[in-house]
Amino acid sequence: MGDRASCAGGPRRRRRTACLLSVLIAAVTWLGGCTGHDHPSEDYTRRVRTADANTIRAWSAEGRPFTLVDVRSEGEFDSEGRAPGAELHTWSIFNRDPERNQAFLDEMSERFRSDETIVLLCSHAMRASQAAAALTEQRGFTSVYVFPGGYEGHHMKGYPAGDGWKAAGLPIEDW
Repeated sequence: MGDRASCAGGPRRRRRTACLLSVLIAAVTWLGGCTGHDHPSEDYTRRVRTADANTIRAWSAEGRPFTLVDVRSEGEFDSEGRAPGAELHTWSIFNRDPERNQAFLDEMSERFRSDETIVLLCSHAMRASQAAAALTEQRGFTSVYVFPGGYEGHHMKGYPAGDGWKAAGLPIEDW
């Protein structure tokens, strides 16, 4: 009895707390959309083309037309800052919302010619890579690029890595 009191509930309570904590962490991860990110089943670095900060600066200096398309959620787009002039066309990561992704492909096909230069941007280049692959492989777009590392910067195997739009010192609209 004295042992239990000194252990603040004893080993049984600690096991129950640890179990509850692990379930809670798994639920938060799943709801936050983080599952699967560590081990992409595909290597998008071989499937998509990239336009890094130097390319964006060169195209801007040359007056080469291109459109920035942000594929993050509306909440991210509105609250986490964005590239000036970027259009929002949301893509659902890992095809979690196939209807949303079909709508994305339809919107992009209606809005752009298949040969227009488009640079896709998301938080970490994962959604942008998936969307770029779909545009080129399913809709025949020929000049779609992904910004390496996305808006925030990321170095994940299987996706175009980079320090990101913000770290590159490219223009940002903050809210």
